[in-house]
Amino acid sequence: MSLDSAKIDEAIRLSLFSQAASAMASQIADLLRAAPGRAQPGPLVARLEPGVDRLMAGVDGLLSPSVRRQWDMLSQQLLDAGAPEALAASVVRLFKTDGAIGIVDLAERRGDDEIAVTHAFTHLGEALGLDWAQTLAAHMSPADPWERLLVNSLARDFQQMRLSFLAVLPAGDLDAGVTKWLADHGPRVAQFRATVDRARTIPNPNGAMLSHIAGQARGLLGR
Repeated sequence: MSLDSAKIDEAIRLSLFSQAASAMASQIADLLRAAPGRAQPGPLVARLEPGVDRLMAGVDGLLSPSVRRQWDMLSQQLLDAGAPEALAASVVRLFKTDGAIGIVDLAERRGDDEIAVTHAFTHLGEALGLDWAQTLAAHMSPADPWERLLVNSLARDFQQMRLSFLAVLPAGDLDAGVTKWLADHGPRVAQFRATVDRARTIPNPNGAMLSHIAGQARGLLGR
């Protein structure tokens, strides 16, 4: 079913287009970030596409529980608004695969399997609460245009800081490396996680809150 031709209320169509555009903007930003210099898009897509396809095939099993819950909520919101199930699923799938390009690019640079990198990426994000923060930032759409730019930027930051952290871990089992780092930095990890857990109780989260969490996360992961 095409979003252009589907026989649905125009308000729902516009909402789905808006959600899809938001998700695609993030995917394109990741693609540009993975491009070396003035690389042509064709070769870049050809290099990354097989790994991205493998991740997309099993994406539901790779998402952390907190991220899965948030995208399930978005799916239900779209369905409740009257969106056809197939179109709602297609739009939500764009969000579910957010980060796949960066993960595949990192896996190739490290010589690792993209599934293994995904597990380490998700492990780190779930342990620190960054999965929740990134997904919240990606889904927020503040009325103020400057705050909207802020949360969009933070969504990329929460992803990129994890990729940068994983990129400098020693060669070998990435997930084991994450486990060791979490154990070695237990008190600081617990302190940061407590900040995130407090933020999760706020009924009306905003860009300032996410910006504070991002700053704390940069300090933690940079050590």
